[in-house]
Amino acid sequence: MAADDPDPSGPVRIANKGDNNNIAGRDLVIGNNNTLGTGHTITQGSLPLTPVPPAARHVVAFYQTGTTTGDPGQPYVSPAPLAGQADVVEVAAFHLNDPAQYPILTLNSDAPSAAKYVPMWRDVAALQAKGVKATALLGGAAPGTYTRLDQNFDMYYPPIRDALRTYKLDGIDLDVEEPFTEATAERLINQLRADFGPSFLITLAPVPTDLSTADGSRLPQLDYRTLENNVGTKINWYNAQFYCSNGSLADTSDYDAIIQNDFPASKVVAAAITNSDLDCAGYVPMPTLQTTLRTLAGKYPSFAGAAGWEYAPSADVDEPGCPTGPANWYCAVRHSFAANTP
Repeated sequence: MAADDPDPSGPVRIANKGDNNNIAGRDLVIGNNNTLGTGHTITQGSLPLTPVPPAARHVVAFYQTGTTTGDPGQPYVSPAPLAGQADVVEVAAFHLNDPAQYPILTLNSDAPSAAKYVPMWRDVAALQAKGVKATALLGGAAPGTYTRLDQNFDMYYPPIRDALRTYKLDGIDLDVEEPFTEATAERLINQLRADFGPSFLITLAPVPTDLSTADGSRLPQLDYRTLENNVGTKINWYNAQFYCSNGSLADTSDYDAIIQNDFPASKVVAAAITNSDLDCAGYVPMPTLQTTLRTLAGKYPSFAGAAGWEYAPSADVDEPGCPTGPANWYCAVRHSFAANTP
């Protein structure tokens, strides 16, 4: 856990405290200088000859704020209304820590087994029973997780593996927002695939420019084009973060640049920010976002879908025929795919 994390013995309160540029997966606690939050193995040469139906397009909900109960002024926000709206819910954010200061693995600032998370795990399991996949987001803007894996993989990998098994999670999203070597990234992906098998979801959460940059240009640190070339058959898809000045979904141009860099559209999910009130540039109003998503679905028949950071503060965009509250945003995204049947 980062040095500016709060004392774990005190109450943890969600807040918008910082000004980092990339928000997926960061801790939402007083005392952190962080802002709110933050596949398919098909190669370019083997895209399906027939269009991918809308049901195969993912709707991914990042879920961090609202996962706890008992924090003053922060009511629990259940993910249950996402049933039928999202097909993947990512529980954020898991961190690796110095065991002399914190538990070696935490969900935000507490052990995943903390009492505050009991309602969340119950509701996540209920979603899984309805066919929704539940995954863990590992890392994010709070530093240290991937540095520790680089330094001592044999010490820090087992707690990740054990938590995935304990909570019966269906996959993991590797949100790398700090230096991380290519060799360790490939080792991590290979080990996860070996331990959990072919049906386990392994995704990553780069910013769009990470995917549109030429092969090898970022080595020896993590280089996504090189990663895709070396272990892409073991990666289901990429949740590309088109927000916080890292790209935009106001039109298709930033997404197109990724496809022009030989990433197949079947492996690139377009992630958007879900509320203009979040401290992050790049919110796209739903009518514009729906137009962009429909255009992408028409342009790329295998287009992998969309994601939203993050669930609890998502804007209710008044989409008809949808649940009210934060699930409304994800339902509106799902409708944009249904309206563009290939």
